[in-house]
Order: sequence, then structure tokens, then C-alpha cells
Amino acid sequence: MTNNYEEASSSSEIICLNCQSEEATLWCKKCDTSYCSVCFELAHSQPIWKTHAAIPIDDKPVVLVSCYEHPDEKLKFWCNECSTLVCRDCVIVNHQGHTCTIINDIAQEKANELEDSFSKAQLSLNRAMKELTDRRATDENDSIETITRTFDTIRMLIADCENELKTKINAIEKQNNDLIENLQLQLESKQEELNKQSRYFERLFSTNSYMKLLQGNPKMMNYLKATTQELNKLKMPIKTEYRIKGIDCLQESVVKVLQQLCIDDWKQAPLRSSAIVVHSNAKWIQNGLTVAGGNGQGNQINQLSNPRGLFVDDDQNIYIADQENHRIMEWKRNATSGRVVAGGNGPGRGARQLNNPYDVIIDKMTDSLIISDYSNKRVVRWPRRNGASGETIISNICCIGLTIDDRGSLYVVDYGRHAVRRYRMDGTEEIVVAGGNGQGDSLDQLSDPWYVYVDRDRSVYVSDYSNHRVMKWEEDAKQGIIVAGVQSQGNGLTQLSYPYGVVVDQSGTVYVVDQGNNRIMAWKKGATEGRIIIGGNGKGGAANQFSCPWSLSFDRHGNFYVIDKFNHRVQKFILNSNS
Repeated sequence: MTNNYEEASSSSEIICLNCQSEEATLWCKKCDTSYCSVCFELAHSQPIWKTHAAIPIDDKPVVLVSCYEHPDEKLKFWCNECSTLVCRDCVIVNHQGHTCTIINDIAQEKANELEDSFSKAQLSLNRAMKELTDRRATDENDSIETITRTFDTIRMLIADCENELKTKINAIEKQNNDLIENLQLQLESKQEELNKQSRYFERLFSTNSYMKLLQGNPKMMNYLKATTQELNKLKMPIKTEYRIKGIDCLQESVVKVLQQLCIDDWKQAPLRSSAIVVHSNAKWIQNGLTVAGGNGQGNQINQLSNPRGLFVDDDQNIYIADQENHRIMEWKRNATSGRVVAGGNGPGRGARQLNNPYDVIIDKMTDSLIISDYSNKRVVRWPRRNGASGETIISNICCIGLTIDDRGSLYVVDYGRHAVRRYRMDGTEEIVVAGGNGQGDSLDQLSDPWYVYVDRDRSVYVSDYSNHRVMKWEEDAKQGIIVAGVQSQGNGLTQLSYPYGVVVDQSGTVYVVDQGNNRIMAWKKGATEGRIIIGGNGKGGAANQFSCPWSLSFDRHGNFYVIDKFNHRVQKFILNSNS
């Protein structure tokens, strides 16, 4: 059978069989040979061959080969179980019970599979190229404009300093652009290889070389699958932001500021993380400052009602999921009251309404709020500035916590199915990145997950509420590891009691809201027990107490913000500079 398969596979060549070098464009039926145009004329120059007619290679008919075991029968079928060509008698004698398909049909089926795989690979490549282009477009740096605008007023005094700062920034940008150019070359190389493989596939199919197509199908599918996986895992360069120390004081004290000015280049911190490195033994002032709410439960603009999630932007403005008021509140820095920026029109499913929102984050790319609209089982995008209504981007999900990674992918805690799911920001391409194996306490399971954090390596940290632990799932991992808690409820330093909010600093220390114990705990990377950093003074409304703490966030300077649910307030805990 193998000999017949090889004969059938080699009966149609795309290379001229005469010169063995040029691509065949013609086929002579009487000669049963593929020719290039030059060789056809040479081979048929004698009068005796003038009756031979050439047809385009694309019109060459399929040639069926005789069966080795049954010479009177042609190899017309493909046995799916044995992956080989068979004749009608072979089907009856040797392949009873097997699924055998007419060769034309199976060739068309495999061709369709290959076309679909090529399309998916091309989509992945196009998406990677678009993300790279978008990242290049968004990497324009406002710091250069800030420097130029400030130095224009006192240019004669500090021209040398201005040039020095620009040079430093441009050097950093050049390094970033070199990285982008290198990645661009890699993507173009992938495109060239994909085009090459696509042309080869199209030639096989267009010349009816079904046997070659079937033989090469596994290798081609493996290549396309590997290429698609590689492109999906491709990490885009992280945007560089700049901190220009002292520039705000420039006009007040030129000489002093000139001695202090420097450029710090740093990668954008993950959502809810600190922009600075927090020392592993850092301490926070234990008496919190009420920065939102704290005026009793209510629906006035200076009140909150059982708030849940919060987000702190770069300017220390606070966005709060005010659950029982079915609204998102914005509280400006040092403000005594807030303003409604989403919802606030009573509970409901309308485009202008929310129903028990549990979390809120900011998508900088679209300057919009992403809201976990829990009771409506949807995730909503709402314009951040003067947005009158929102749009649903994900439906039919019991969503709790939200976050975004450095590629703009959205992570949503699916409370009802005990999983964390990753989406593109348009709500497509859903992937389970943690849990999803039913409710339980195994390392591949979650039980009532609440909040999620994603670090720069795209590792996912989940507060596993009913298992009294925090789980870490590295990218593409099949199971997680316990990074806080010991899977049993308690108030010891090794234990948690119904954890909620979770964030991680740049050193890998995990900070978690230990709700049942009214405290905030910190677990160093690899530690078997944590330490109390805030609270732990019993349930109450004092400045150093909580009454059901819920979620938390760093600001850029390492200060903590905590939702104090039953006190209907947000507390700010300042990082102790002496620590």
C-alpha cells in the first residue's frame, strides 16, 4: 500500500520533469508529463509530436493510481483511521468499520482546514503588527513637551540643562525604538515565511496534487499551530514613562532645582500597583485618613452606601463602585464630595443604569471606565468624561473583580463559574487563565473568587474567598500555587479569613484584604506567613479600624487606599517615609 501511495503522490509535479529546475506551467496529456513552456516546445519540435496539445497545469485532471493489492481497482478512498489511500475492495476486506472518505472530499476538507489555519495565523500576525504600530503611535512622550514649555520661560538661564534632559530621554527612546524595530523584523520574517507556506499550499491544491497535500497536511498543521501559539504569546514592548523630578518648582527656585533635576525611566506599573519600589519591611501610618464618604450611609454626593471596588488614577483621583447606590463615584484629590460619573439612575439594565456594581478600573487607551455590573451579569465600558451611558462589552458573566494587563487584555473574575477569564478589550477571544475546573480546593480549582491582580509577567493573583487563600497562576499554567493563607480559616499569621482585594508590589510581596479579621496582610515572596500592616484592631469605626474592609489599591507613591464597606468610606494610609 505504501508504494501505491508514493506513486500517487509523485504523479503530479509542479516542477518541470524535463529540466527539473523550472516551474511547470503546461501539461501534455499524451506524454503524461508536466513541462515548463521552453521544455514543451523543445520536446515537441519534431513533426511526429505536433498532434500533442498542452493544457495549463491548473487544468490537469486528477490521476488515480491502481491499488497494489487489487490492480483492477483505483485508489479512490482515504481511510481516516489508517491515514492511507485505499481502493473499494480494500475498504471491504481490510478496513471494515473504518471511516473511509472519497479522496476528492477528504482533500477538500483538509484544504479547508489549512485555509482556516492560514487565516487564523494571518489574523494573529496582523493583530501583533497592529499592536506594535499602535504602541509606537502611543509612545509619544509628553515629557519632552513639558520640558520645552517650561524651559521657554527661562531659556537663557537653563538652556544647557534643557538639552541634557532631552538627550537623556532621546537615548531612552532610541533604546525602545531599537527594541520595536527588532520585533518588527521578527514579525516581517514570520509574514514572509507564512506567505511562502501559503503559496506552496495554494500550488498543491490548484494543481490537484491531493496526495502531496494529504502527506504534508500534518506537518503543515503543526507549523501553523506552532506559529499561531508563538504569535499569541508574543510580548509587546512595555511603554516607558518618565518622571522629571523637580520641574514643577523650576520657576520658583531655578538654582536649587537645577541641582535636583534628573530623569527616571520606568515601565508603566500594573493597575493598582505602586510606581515606586516598596521596601519589604515598609510600614504605613496606622491612622487612616478618610478621603471619600465617611458621612454615614446615603445617596448624597458626599456619601457612599456599601462601596465595593475602587481605582486610584495617576493624579490620586479615586473611582468607587458605590454598590447600593448603583453608581460609580469620582472623588477628586482632597475633595469633600464626589460626583457621579456612571449610573446613578436607579437599578436597572438600561444603557444609563447599573445594578450593584462591584468593581471599576480605567482603560487609558480609550479613556473610559470598565465596570463590573454584577447583578446585570455584564461588563460595561463607560466614557470617563461626560459619559451619559455605557456599552456592554461582555455579557452573561457573574463578574466581580477586573484588571487590565500591559497589552490591554481585560481580566474578569467569573464568580459563578469559579474562574478568571481573559478577553481582548472588545470582549472577544475568551481564555480561562485561572480556575475553571469547578468549585473546589485543589490547586487547579477556585471557590468563590473575588478580586484579581496581574503583574508584569502576566501572572494572575486571585483572592480565593471560600478557600481562605490567595492563588498565583503563572501565564499558561494548568494549576496555581498558594502565595498567602493556608487553605484554613483563622486569625493567625499563616491564615486568612475570607480574603477580598489583592495587589502585588514590584518585589512580589502580596497584599491582601483579610476581611474576616478586619486587617490588611502582607506576604513576602516565598513566605509561609504574613504580617499585619494595617488594622487588626477589632471591628469599628476608628481611624485605625475597619468594619468589613473590601478592596484596596496603591497610588503611585506607595500609599494604600482601602474600601471600608460598613463604615461607608475610603481610608488612605500613608507610607511611612522613615521605613
